[in-house]
Amino acid sequence: MNASPIDLRLMLLDGLMRRIDEAGVALHDSQIAVALEAFAKARAIAEELESGISEDGGSELASQMRHLYAYLHRLLVEARVERCHTKLDEARRLVEFEHETWSMLNQKLVEGDEQDDGSLSRTA
Repeated sequence: MNASPIDLRLMLLDGLMRRIDEAGVALHDSQIAVALEAFAKARAIAEELESGISEDGGSELASQMRHLYAYLHRLLVEARVERCHTKLDEARRLVEFEHETWSMLNQKLVEGDEQDDGSLSRTA
């Protein structure tokens, strides 16, 4: 599989949303063991996403992204401990927004590649 870095990030974000959804359903159905497993997987994916943030130059954007993931991690932990659907929903909205942002960037890159030379190869 030849996925670009953006495609890989989008796949991780998709997986994170699925795990958040699984946790929410399991909490609703009082399946605590299933919910705990889904929360653990969600946190692992969030940590993987955070580890992919470049440290080059200590950019402001990288710093803001790390803060975003710290907040997401806190939401997931609090939602798990408190069994709080509101915090889980907030985490889901945050991940949806990031997914939408990366999807738009990906589309812009594809459109730019098509205008440049007609190819769909892209690197990010």
